[in-house]
Amino acid sequence: MKKISLFLILCMFVLNFPLLTVEAGDKGASEKAMENASEDAVFHRMGDWFATVGKSDEEKAAIKAERREKRRLKREKKKAEKEAKRAEKEAKKALKEGDKKAKKAGKKGKKGLGKLKDKIKKE
Repeated sequence: MKKISLFLILCMFVLNFPLLTVEAGDKGASEKAMENASEDAVFHRMGDWFATVGKSDEEKAAIKAERREKRRLKREKKKAEKEAKRAEKEAKKALKEGDKKAKKAGKKGKKGLGKLKDKIKKE
C-alpha cells in the first residue's frame, strides 16, 4: 500500500511540475527564439534550400522570391475561399431565420383574418 501511495504522490508531482516551472509573466516563445524566427515554415525553407543549392546568389534570390510569392498567393486564395464559405453559411442562416419569421407572420395573419371574418359575420 505504501508503494502505491508513494507512486501516486510521485505521479502528481511529475504531472504538476511543468506548471510549477512557468512563472506568471512567462508565456509564449523566448526573446532569443523570436530573434531568429521567420514567417516561413521549416519545410518551406528546406525546400527552398534544395531548390537553390549550387545556384548563384542572384538566382537564389529570384527563386526564393518567386516561391514566397506563390505561397503568399496560395494563402490569400485559401483565406478568400474560407471567407466566402463563411459568408455563404451566414446567408443561409439568415434566410432560414427569415423563413421562420415569415411562417410565424403568416400563421398570425391567418388567425387574425379568421377573427376578422367572425366579427363581420356577427355584425
